[in-house]
Amino acid sequence: MKKRMALVLLSTAVMLGMAACGGKKPEKETTQAVTTEMTTEKAEATTEKAEESTEEAKTEMESALKVISLKGPTSIGLVHLMEKAEKDNLPYSFQMEASPDALLPEFVSGKADIATVPANMAAVLYQKLNKDLYVLNINTLGVLYGVSGNAEVKAFSDLEGKTYFSTGQGASPEYLMNTLLKKNSIHANAEFYTDVTEIAAKLKENPEAVAILPEPFATATLLQNSALERKFSLTEEWNKIFPGTELPTAVTIVKKSFYEENKDQVEAFLKEEQESIEAVEKDMDTTAALMVKYGILEKEELAKKAIPNCNVHFIDGENMKKDLEQYFTALFAEDPKSVGGALPEADFYFMH
Repeated sequence: MKKRMALVLLSTAVMLGMAACGGKKPEKETTQAVTTEMTTEKAEATTEKAEESTEEAKTEMESALKVISLKGPTSIGLVHLMEKAEKDNLPYSFQMEASPDALLPEFVSGKADIATVPANMAAVLYQKLNKDLYVLNINTLGVLYGVSGNAEVKAFSDLEGKTYFSTGQGASPEYLMNTLLKKNSIHANAEFYTDVTEIAAKLKENPEAVAILPEPFATATLLQNSALERKFSLTEEWNKIFPGTELPTAVTIVKKSFYEENKDQVEAFLKEEQESIEAVEKDMDTTAALMVKYGILEKEELAKKAIPNCNVHFIDGENMKKDLEQYFTALFAEDPKSVGGALPEADFYFMH
Protein backbone atom coordinates (compact mmCIF):
# COMPACT_ATOMS: atom_id res chain seq x y z
CA MET A 1 0.00 0.00 0.00
CA LYS A 2 2.85 2.36 0.79
CA LYS A 3 5.90 3.25 -1.21
CA ARG A 4 8.99 2.98 0.96
CA MET A 5 11.85 5.33 0.29
CA ALA A 6 15.50 4.85 1.18
CA LEU A 7 16.60 6.64 4.33
CA VAL A 8 17.96 10.06 3.52
CA LEU A 9 20.71 11.43 5.77
CA LEU A 10 19.73 14.93 6.83
CA SER A 11 21.80 17.58 8.54
CA THR A 12 19.58 20.50 9.44
CA ALA A 13 19.24 22.30 12.73
CA VAL A 14 15.79 22.97 14.06
CA MET A 15 14.34 24.98 16.87
CA LEU A 16 12.83 22.58 19.40
CA GLY A 17 14.86 20.42 21.84
CA MET A 18 12.60 18.35 24.06
CA ALA A 19 12.57 15.24 26.32
CA ALA A 20 11.53 11.86 24.84
CA CYS A 21 8.22 10.07 25.13
CA GLY A 22 6.88 7.25 22.95
CA GLY A 23 3.29 6.64 22.00
CA LYS A 24 1.09 4.23 23.90
CA LYS A 25 1.62 0.61 22.90
CA PRO A 26 -1.34 -1.54 21.98
CA GLU A 27 -2.36 -4.04 24.60
CA LYS A 28 -1.16 -7.60 24.13
CA GLU A 29 -3.69 -10.03 22.85
CA THR A 30 -4.65 -12.98 25.02
CA THR A 31 -6.06 -16.32 23.96
CA GLN A 32 -8.31 -18.34 26.24
CA ALA A 33 -7.13 -21.89 26.93
CA VAL A 34 -9.23 -24.69 25.45
CA THR A 35 -10.48 -27.11 28.12
CA THR A 36 -9.90 -30.87 27.91
CA GLU A 37 -13.64 -31.43 27.75
CA MET A 38 -13.86 -29.85 24.32
CA THR A 39 -14.21 -32.10 21.34
CA THR A 40 -11.48 -32.04 18.72
CA GLU A 41 -13.94 -30.40 16.34
CA LYS A 42 -14.75 -27.60 18.79
CA ALA A 43 -11.09 -27.11 19.60
CA GLU A 44 -10.20 -26.77 15.91
CA ALA A 45 -13.06 -24.30 15.40
CA THR A 46 -11.93 -22.25 18.39
CA THR A 47 -8.32 -22.23 17.21
CA GLU A 48 -9.41 -21.22 13.72
CA LYS A 49 -11.48 -18.36 15.12
CA ALA A 50 -8.60 -17.17 17.31
CA GLU A 51 -6.25 -17.19 14.32
CA GLU A 52 -8.76 -15.18 12.29
CA SER A 53 -9.09 -12.64 15.11
CA THR A 54 -5.33 -12.34 15.38
CA GLU A 55 -5.01 -11.83 11.62
CA GLU A 56 -7.78 -9.21 11.68
CA ALA A 57 -6.09 -7.37 14.53
CA LYS A 58 -2.76 -7.54 12.72
CA THR A 59 -4.33 -6.19 9.52
CA GLU A 60 -5.96 -3.34 11.45
CA MET A 61 -2.63 -2.40 13.03
CA GLU A 62 -0.85 -2.51 9.68
CA SER A 63 -3.51 -0.35 8.00
CA ALA A 64 -3.57 2.24 10.81
CA LEU A 65 -2.27 5.67 9.86
CA LYS A 66 0.99 6.13 11.77
CA VAL A 67 1.47 9.68 13.11
CA ILE A 68 4.78 10.85 14.59
CA SER A 69 5.39 14.15 16.36
CA LEU A 70 7.85 16.03 18.55
CA LYS A 71 7.11 16.14 22.25
CA GLY A 72 6.00 19.64 23.17
CA PRO A 73 3.78 22.25 21.46
CA THR A 74 3.74 20.33 18.17
CA SER A 75 2.00 17.42 19.91
CA ILE A 76 -0.52 19.37 22.02
CA GLY A 77 -2.95 19.69 19.11
CA LEU A 78 -3.07 15.89 18.78
CA VAL A 79 -3.93 14.91 22.36
CA HIS A 80 -7.71 15.02 21.91
CA LEU A 81 -7.39 12.82 18.83
CA MET A 82 -5.10 10.45 20.71
CA GLU A 83 -7.79 10.08 23.36
CA LYS A 84 -10.57 9.67 20.80
CA ALA A 85 -8.58 7.06 18.86
CA GLU A 86 -7.95 5.11 22.06
CA LYS A 87 -11.59 5.19 23.18
CA ASP A 88 -13.24 4.62 19.79
CA ASN A 89 -10.58 2.31 18.37
CA LEU A 90 -9.89 4.62 15.40
CA PRO A 91 -7.29 3.55 12.79
CA TYR A 92 -4.47 5.75 14.05
CA SER A 93 -1.27 5.06 15.95
CA PHE A 94 0.76 7.82 17.58
CA GLN A 95 4.41 8.15 18.45
CA MET A 96 6.22 11.07 20.11
CA GLU A 97 9.97 11.59 19.87
CA ALA A 98 12.39 13.81 21.76
CA SER A 99 14.15 15.35 18.80
CA PRO A 100 14.12 15.61 15.01
CA ASP A 101 17.08 13.20 14.94
CA ALA A 102 14.78 10.45 16.21
CA LEU A 103 11.75 11.55 14.19
CA LEU A 104 13.27 12.02 10.74
CA PRO A 105 14.39 8.43 10.06
CA GLU A 106 10.94 7.12 10.96
CA PHE A 107 9.21 9.46 8.52
CA VAL A 108 11.74 9.34 5.68
CA SER A 109 11.90 5.53 5.73
CA GLY A 110 8.11 5.28 5.60
CA LYS A 111 7.67 3.77 9.06
CA ALA A 112 5.57 6.84 9.91
CA ASP A 113 3.00 8.21 7.44
CA ILE A 114 2.20 11.65 8.87
CA ALA A 115 4.53 13.90 10.85
CA THR A 116 4.29 17.18 12.72
CA VAL A 117 7.62 18.98 12.43
CA PRO A 118 9.22 22.45 12.71
CA ALA A 119 8.20 24.51 9.68
CA ASN A 120 11.71 24.98 8.28
CA MET A 121 12.34 21.22 8.55
CA ALA A 122 9.43 20.66 6.17
CA ALA A 123 11.07 22.96 3.62
CA VAL A 124 14.38 21.10 3.95
CA LEU A 125 12.66 17.71 3.56
CA TYR A 126 10.86 18.95 0.44
CA GLN A 127 14.26 19.43 -1.24
CA LYS A 128 15.85 16.27 0.21
CA LEU A 129 12.94 14.06 -0.89
CA ASN A 130 12.99 15.43 -4.45
CA LYS A 131 9.79 17.40 -3.77
CA ASP A 132 7.86 14.27 -2.73
CA LEU A 133 6.27 16.18 0.15
CA TYR A 134 3.12 18.11 0.98
CA VAL A 135 2.79 20.55 3.84
CA LEU A 136 -0.80 19.97 4.92
CA ASN A 137 -1.32 22.69 7.50
CA ILE A 138 0.24 24.88 10.15
CA ASN A 139 -0.52 23.40 13.58
CA THR A 140 1.47 25.71 15.89
CA LEU A 141 2.30 29.43 15.71
CA GLY A 142 5.03 31.33 17.59
CA VAL A 143 6.25 29.86 20.89
CA LEU A 144 9.29 32.04 21.69
CA TYR A 145 9.27 34.65 24.47
CA GLY A 146 11.66 37.07 26.12
CA VAL A 147 12.09 36.35 29.84
CA SER A 148 13.99 38.44 32.39
CA GLY A 149 13.96 39.94 35.87
CA ASN A 150 15.59 43.15 34.62
CA ALA A 151 13.29 46.12 35.31
CA GLU A 152 14.88 48.02 32.42
CA VAL A 153 13.72 45.41 29.93
CA LYS A 154 10.06 45.95 29.10
CA ALA A 155 9.94 45.37 25.34
CA PHE A 156 11.89 43.84 22.47
CA SER A 157 13.52 47.21 21.73
CA ASP A 158 15.18 47.12 25.17
CA LEU A 159 17.56 44.41 23.91
CA GLU A 160 19.68 47.21 22.42
CA GLY A 161 23.29 46.75 23.57
CA LYS A 162 22.49 43.68 25.67
CA THR A 163 23.43 40.00 25.53
CA TYR A 164 20.62 37.43 25.56
CA PHE A 165 20.64 33.69 26.19
CA SER A 166 19.09 31.36 23.62
CA THR A 167 19.03 27.84 22.23
CA GLY A 168 18.91 27.06 18.50
CA GLN A 169 22.26 28.28 17.18
CA GLY A 170 22.34 27.72 13.42
CA ALA A 171 18.61 27.02 13.52
CA SER A 172 15.32 28.87 13.16
CA PRO A 173 15.47 30.64 16.59
CA GLU A 174 18.75 32.28 15.60
CA TYR A 175 17.51 33.19 12.09
CA LEU A 176 14.25 34.54 13.47
CA MET A 177 15.98 36.67 16.11
CA ASN A 178 18.46 38.01 13.54
CA THR A 179 15.59 38.99 11.26
CA LEU A 180 13.69 40.81 14.03
CA LEU A 181 16.82 42.58 15.32
CA LYS A 182 17.81 43.80 11.84
CA LYS A 183 14.29 44.97 10.96
CA ASN A 184 14.21 46.97 14.21
CA SER A 185 17.83 48.23 13.84
CA ILE A 186 18.69 46.74 17.25
CA HIS A 187 22.23 45.62 18.12
CA ALA A 188 22.35 42.73 20.58
CA ASN A 189 24.57 39.71 21.16
CA ALA A 190 23.48 36.10 21.56
CA GLU A 191 24.97 33.57 23.96
CA PHE A 192 23.85 30.12 22.85
CA TYR A 193 23.21 26.99 24.91
CA THR A 194 22.25 23.50 23.81
CA ASP A 195 19.58 22.98 26.46
CA VAL A 196 16.95 25.26 28.00
CA THR A 197 17.70 23.88 31.47
CA GLU A 198 21.16 25.47 31.21
CA ILE A 199 19.51 28.82 30.52
CA ALA A 200 17.14 28.38 33.47
CA ALA A 201 20.17 27.79 35.70
CA LYS A 202 21.84 30.94 34.35
CA LEU A 203 18.71 32.98 35.08
CA LYS A 204 18.65 31.55 38.61
CA GLU A 205 22.18 32.86 39.13
CA ASN A 206 21.46 36.21 37.47
CA PRO A 207 17.77 37.19 37.10
CA GLU A 208 18.89 40.47 35.47
CA ALA A 209 19.91 38.52 32.36
CA VAL A 210 17.59 38.19 29.35
CA ALA A 211 16.66 34.89 27.69
CA ILE A 212 14.64 33.79 24.68
CA LEU A 213 12.74 30.67 25.74
CA PRO A 214 10.25 28.39 23.96
CA GLU A 215 7.01 27.19 25.50
CA PRO A 216 6.27 25.26 27.64
CA PHE A 217 9.75 25.86 29.12
CA ALA A 218 9.15 29.61 29.38
CA THR A 219 6.15 29.02 31.64
CA ALA A 220 7.98 26.34 33.64
CA THR A 221 10.94 28.70 34.20
CA LEU A 222 8.65 31.52 35.34
CA LEU A 223 6.88 29.23 37.83
CA GLN A 224 10.21 28.08 39.26
CA ASN A 225 11.77 31.54 39.50
CA SER A 226 9.53 34.31 40.89
CA ALA A 227 12.18 36.96 40.09
CA LEU A 228 11.47 36.56 36.36
CA GLU A 229 8.76 38.02 34.12
CA ARG A 230 7.57 37.42 30.56
CA LYS A 231 8.76 40.61 28.84
CA PHE A 232 7.88 40.25 25.16
CA SER A 233 6.69 37.85 22.48
CA LEU A 234 8.59 37.23 19.25
CA THR A 235 5.23 36.51 17.63
CA GLU A 236 4.02 40.03 18.37
CA GLU A 237 7.25 41.48 16.97
CA TRP A 238 6.83 39.40 13.81
CA ASN A 239 3.27 40.65 13.37
CA LYS A 240 4.46 44.26 13.59
CA ILE A 241 7.08 43.76 10.88
CA PHE A 242 5.01 41.49 8.63
CA PRO A 243 1.41 42.60 9.19
CA GLY A 244 -1.25 40.30 7.78
CA THR A 245 0.81 37.15 8.30
CA GLU A 246 1.26 34.76 11.22
CA LEU A 247 4.54 33.36 12.55
CA PRO A 248 4.52 29.57 11.97
CA THR A 249 6.41 27.21 14.24
CA ALA A 250 5.27 23.71 13.27
CA VAL A 251 3.44 22.04 10.39
CA THR A 252 1.88 18.71 9.44
CA ILE A 253 3.44 16.86 6.50
CA VAL A 254 2.91 13.76 4.34
CA LYS A 255 4.71 12.32 1.34
CA LYS A 256 2.88 13.02 -1.90
CA SER A 257 3.39 9.41 -2.95
CA PHE A 258 1.67 8.20 0.22
CA TYR A 259 -1.18 10.68 -0.14
CA GLU A 260 -1.90 9.65 -3.74
CA GLU A 261 -2.44 6.05 -2.62
CA ASN A 262 -4.31 6.90 0.60
CA LYS A 263 -6.29 10.08 -0.11
CA ASP A 264 -9.41 9.18 1.86
CA GLN A 265 -7.42 8.09 4.89
CA VAL A 266 -5.24 11.23 4.96
CA GLU A 267 -8.18 13.59 4.43
CA ALA A 268 -10.15 11.88 7.19
CA PHE A 269 -7.18 12.40 9.48
CA LEU A 270 -7.00 16.11 8.61
CA LYS A 271 -10.61 16.59 9.70
CA GLU A 272 -9.89 14.77 12.95
CA GLU A 273 -6.70 16.78 13.48
CA GLN A 274 -8.54 20.08 12.99
CA GLU A 275 -11.23 19.07 15.50
CA SER A 276 -8.54 18.02 17.98
CA ILE A 277 -6.67 21.32 17.63
CA GLU A 278 -9.86 23.35 18.01
CA ALA A 279 -10.68 21.39 21.17
CA VAL A 280 -7.44 22.56 22.82
CA GLU A 281 -8.71 26.08 23.52
CA LYS A 282 -12.33 25.06 24.03
CA ASP A 283 -11.51 22.79 26.97
CA MET A 284 -8.18 23.66 28.57
CA ASP A 285 -8.81 21.55 31.67
CA THR A 286 -9.25 18.37 29.61
CA THR A 287 -6.34 19.37 27.36
CA ALA A 288 -4.07 19.80 30.39
CA ALA A 289 -5.11 16.39 31.77
CA LEU A 290 -4.43 14.76 28.41
CA MET A 291 -1.02 16.44 28.13
CA VAL A 292 -0.09 14.78 31.40
CA LYS A 293 -1.65 11.45 30.40
CA TYR A 294 0.31 11.28 27.14
CA GLY A 295 3.58 12.44 28.70
CA ILE A 296 3.97 15.92 27.21
CA LEU A 297 4.19 17.54 30.66
CA GLU A 298 4.22 16.13 34.19
CA LYS A 299 1.83 18.55 35.93
CA GLU A 300 -1.63 19.80 34.98
CA GLU A 301 -1.03 23.16 36.67
CA LEU A 302 1.92 23.86 34.39
CA ALA A 303 0.01 22.63 31.34
CA LYS A 304 -2.96 24.94 32.02
CA LYS A 305 -0.69 27.98 32.30
CA ALA A 306 1.38 27.05 29.23
CA ILE A 307 -1.44 26.18 26.78
CA PRO A 308 -2.47 29.77 25.88
CA ASN A 309 1.15 30.69 25.07
CA CYS A 310 1.76 27.58 22.96
CA ASN A 311 -0.32 29.07 20.12
CA VAL A 312 -1.87 25.82 18.92
CA HIS A 313 -3.87 26.68 15.77
CA PHE A 314 -5.04 24.99 12.57
CA ILE A 315 -4.28 27.00 9.40
CA ASP A 316 -4.48 25.49 5.91
CA GLY A 317 -5.03 26.48 2.28
CA GLU A 318 -4.12 29.96 1.04
CA ASN A 319 -3.58 31.38 4.53
CA MET A 320 -1.08 28.60 5.29
CA LYS A 321 0.73 29.29 2.00
CA LYS A 322 0.90 33.05 2.66
CA ASP A 323 2.27 32.62 6.19
CA LEU A 324 4.84 29.97 5.27
CA GLU A 325 6.07 31.82 2.18
CA GLN A 326 6.80 34.93 4.26
CA TYR A 327 8.51 32.85 6.95
CA PHE A 328 10.66 30.91 4.48
CA THR A 329 11.63 34.10 2.67
CA ALA A 330 12.85 35.65 5.95
CA LEU A 331 14.85 32.52 6.89
CA PHE A 332 16.26 32.20 3.37
CA ALA A 333 17.61 35.76 3.60
CA GLU A 334 19.51 34.79 6.77
CA ASP A 335 20.78 31.43 5.51
CA PRO A 336 19.50 29.55 2.43
CA LYS A 337 20.41 26.22 4.08
CA SER A 338 17.76 26.87 6.74
CA VAL A 339 15.06 26.04 4.15
CA GLY A 340 16.98 23.47 2.10
CA GLY A 341 18.91 25.83 -0.18
CA ALA A 342 15.89 27.06 -2.16
CA LEU A 343 12.40 28.32 -1.47
CA PRO A 344 9.69 25.63 -1.84
CA GLU A 345 7.64 25.79 -5.03
CA ALA A 346 3.85 26.01 -5.31
CA ASP A 347 3.46 22.20 -5.40
CA PHE A 348 4.77 22.03 -1.81
CA TYR A 349 1.52 23.50 -0.46
CA PHE A 350 -1.45 21.14 -0.13
CA MET A 351 -4.50 22.88 -1.60
CA HIS A 352 -7.36 20.40 -1.29
